[in-house]
Amino acid sequence: MKRISVMLIAIVCVVVLAAGFACAEYELPPGVKSPDEVDFGGKMVTIIRGALPDLVHDPNRVDRAKELFNVEFNEIRLESADQIIARIMAGDSKYDIIRTPHREGYFALVSAGMLLPADDYLPDEFFEWLPPADRYTIEKLKYQGQRYGIGVHEDVFNESIMIMSYNRDLIEKYGLPDPWELYLAGEWTYDKLEELATVITEDTDGDGVIDQRGIDDVAGRDAFIRFAHSNGAETAVQEYGKWVFAYNRENAIEAFNTIIRWREKGIMGSGSYDAGKVGFKIHTHLAGNRHAQAAGVNFGFVPMPRGPHAERHYYPTFAFWMMTLPTNAEAPEDLIALANYLYRPGDRQQKLDEQIDLYMTDQQHFRMYMEAIDSWQGEGDPFQSTDIWTVLSTPVSDVLGGRKGAAAAMDEIAPQVQALLDDLFKQ
Repeated sequence: MKRISVMLIAIVCVVVLAAGFACAEYELPPGVKSPDEVDFGGKMVTIIRGALPDLVHDPNRVDRAKELFNVEFNEIRLESADQIIARIMAGDSKYDIIRTPHREGYFALVSAGMLLPADDYLPDEFFEWLPPADRYTIEKLKYQGQRYGIGVHEDVFNESIMIMSYNRDLIEKYGLPDPWELYLAGEWTYDKLEELATVITEDTDGDGVIDQRGIDDVAGRDAFIRFAHSNGAETAVQEYGKWVFAYNRENAIEAFNTIIRWREKGIMGSGSYDAGKVGFKIHTHLAGNRHAQAAGVNFGFVPMPRGPHAERHYYPTFAFWMMTLPTNAEAPEDLIALANYLYRPGDRQQKLDEQIDLYMTDQQHFRMYMEAIDSWQGEGDPFQSTDIWTVLSTPVSDVLGGRKGAAAAMDEIAPQVQALLDDLFKQ
């Protein structure tokens, strides 16, 4: 299929508006110093993990920042909390700006007191001013009631947002309703997915073995944690100022039992979506569907179906990126001013445009992805790369493998996970 290089009028409008915004005069965020109030005296500021802006629409921004702030820049790619902590402990981080995903040790850093609380330097109005993707991320990653993000990172979208992919040819072959139309009608639910998947599941070559599945498998911890959001379930939730283990609640147990039922019915199991032998890929992200695209699968996008306990369709992410400062930052208000001058709302529109051009082939793809972006409110599990996921691994596999009941297995680990949460958040 020939790629649509400009995704109809809607995409043109988005690109034009974003480009105009990005090229506009620098908008001073609430509570942030103006460039003319800051002078680094020629010192070197180091960007950790991320990169300096390299913008087609504003190619001279870094040079202007050097002049306005009297500063020089360096970039270091550190990808673990241990490396960043070592740098902080050595006193080398006093002029660092850190741009990292939560999976590379955010909680290890913040719980060890290695990051600077942003609330000490920025007003509420600043966080309200941020693009939604950053505002929700910073709220999600609060620690002991304090926010740590100091500016824009995700900007217009979090590219790890999860959506579902489905094989249009199989839907048409079996005369089934289009999942996208079901979604628009408010009818895209667990029950409806099960109904469609049951029809698609088949022994197509008559050898007595199912070789075409309705849904690809959810066989382990990572896949289940991402699926569980579709029923409003999270490993832990914030209640009354405290993180509380929540996988022993009804919405999570029902998500477990739904997967078990689908596997027992045979409509979910092993199979190759990329080879056209699976109807629904339970969750993917935009770039994650590239193999199916390369294989020529005629795919559509739709949210994961809404479970009985879900208030809406959810789009969980698997990476929360944030811009922070080390706890020993010198002149933090000056670093915040510099960071917000360098990284601005609208900068990542170019990245979104690239993904649209690479991974979308029609308007429906675009509409689904933009709805996901507009609907996202911070859903996604923030505890990957912590001991919490380690403890969950075997029990989740045991439940999905039919070796333990969901309620019993989750109740069994609840005290251990809660103790980890209490220790992590010092609550």
